[in-house]
Order: sequence, then structure tokens, then C-alpha cells
Amino acid sequence: MQTRGIVIFDVDGTLSRTSEVDDDCWIEAARSILGVESMSTDWSDYSHSTDEAIASDLIRGHHDHSADEAMIHRVRDDFAARIAAALARDPNLFQPVPGAERIFERLASAGWSSAIATGGWRRTAEMKLRAAGVPYEGVPAAHADDAHPREEIVRIAAPRALRAAGADFERAVYVGDGVWDVRAAARLGIGFVGIGESEAAVRLRETGASIVFPDYLASDQFLKAIEDRALGPFPGD
Repeated sequence: MQTRGIVIFDVDGTLSRTSEVDDDCWIEAARSILGVESMSTDWSDYSHSTDEAIASDLIRGHHDHSADEAMIHRVRDDFAARIAAALARDPNLFQPVPGAERIFERLASAGWSSAIATGGWRRTAEMKLRAAGVPYEGVPAAHADDAHPREEIVRIAAPRALRAAGADFERAVYVGDGVWDVRAAARLGIGFVGIGESEAAVRLRETGASIVFPDYLASDQFLKAIEDRALGPFPGD
């Protein structure tokens, strides 16, 4: 079976409007577990823009020992508890990017496979998508639990999608909201479509994104952009 290609999505800021609550919970978890009083939430400041790498960098930068798995998991678990508490306190902090609720269905109807490749941990990524009403169940995914470099997470998500669909593809597009997403797509040699508004959209364009949408409501235009920017073959094919 042949599909038109694969479209791989980030989560925070791309499928769900959860970047703000994500930042706040990271600051609180770093302070609680690591005693970090000030941390950057510009994820491009870290070795990799993924939760495992951020935790590792913070541990190495503020402690005299290496970032072992147990300490990383303490940060992860505290962060997850804070995301859950924020959801219980104010569900309105978890909203979908408009149109994200239907974008997987829309792509499938047009002959595209979908996957999720996020720098977030699986537990919290799924929590945020569920709270935002984005139907992620059944969409093949890879997370920060799988690898540190974002492009490696994308590489892991793609074959999972192929196995799920029983399909082959020659072209791929990554959809993201961060400059790290633009750079990951460029390193992989695949297409990129940005999601962002105002200053975020400007930063994406300055980093090399040729097209940026505020959301998925203009679905026909989004699909045309996917078709126009899909590149391949996917690395490792």
C-alpha cells in the first residue's frame, strides 16, 4: 500500500495550546526537585529541546553529579503531578489549536498518514492532548521517553506509523511551532509547516519556515501546503 506521505506533529503549541502551562509546571518542578530558582523556558537554550534532555541539562548544571535515570524520573513525576493539578484547577488552560480536533481525520481522508513526535514525555503529552480534546488515540507516536534529540524522536515515530498503517511512503512533513522544530526538519531533510501567531510566527519564518498557519481552520490551504512541502525519501527508508 502506498500513501501520499506522512505528516508528523509536535504537541505543545502545535496540536494543543498548552505551552504556557507547560512552561509554568517546568519552572515549578525544577524549583521543587532540583532547587533551581531560575531556568530558561526557551527550549533552544538546551542541548536538545526535549523533556529528558532539559532535565538532564538542569541536573548537570545545578548538581555535582551526572543526570542519572532516578533523578530524571523524579523531575518527570513532579512535572506530571503539576500538569495534573493545573488541569484539575483550571481545565481552560488546556485548549486545542483550532481545527486540531479534526486534522488527523482530514489528512486520512486526503490519503496522508499521521504521527506524533513530541519533545514532551509520553504521560504528560497524552494528558494534555486528552484535556484539549485532540483525538490522539490510535495515532502512532514517539516522545522524550524514546530519545533525546528531536530528530531522533521523529525518526522513531515514522516507522511506528508505517507499521500501524501497513503502508509505504516516500515523502514527509513535520508540523511544529518552535524554531527547534524547523531545525529538526532541516537536519532530517523533510518538509516543514509552521503553526504560530504573532511573534512566534515571525521567529519561525526567520528560522527558515516558508509557510506558517495560525491554526488548522483553513484546512484546504493547510493540505495544499503539506502537498507542496513534502520531501523525501525519509531518512532510513
